[in-house]
Amino acid sequence: MRRALAATVAALALAGCDQQGAGGGADPAKGNNAERYARDRQQCQAQVAETVRTRRNIDDSRRDVFSDPTDRFGRSDLPDTMATYGDSKSSDRLVERCLESRGWASQQQKPWWQKITG
Repeated sequence: MRRALAATVAALALAGCDQQGAGGGADPAKGNNAERYARDRQQCQAQVAETVRTRRNIDDSRRDVFSDPTDRFGRSDLPDTMATYGDSKSSDRLVERCLESRGWASQQQKPWWQKITG
């Protein structure tokens, strides 16, 4: 009885590792569902672009309200650069979440220490 149960659990584990469904492959853009993945990614990117644009407008108007029109030291590009970087990172995360909600597995990212070492 125990051997049969162990064999069943092992078979299910191996079957789960070999999934090639909607998001089961290593790179969904190269699998059988490349067209569906491209369509879903495009829809997610359009949805996220609208969200980020709305958020950026709100943040810019908030920053304009509290800005000092008599900036003695000149305005640097740092706030705009940081806002653009933040928008880029948050939009990447939102697109990944949107794709996950549509059934695509997220791409596994390397830990930061492996990115540094190569």
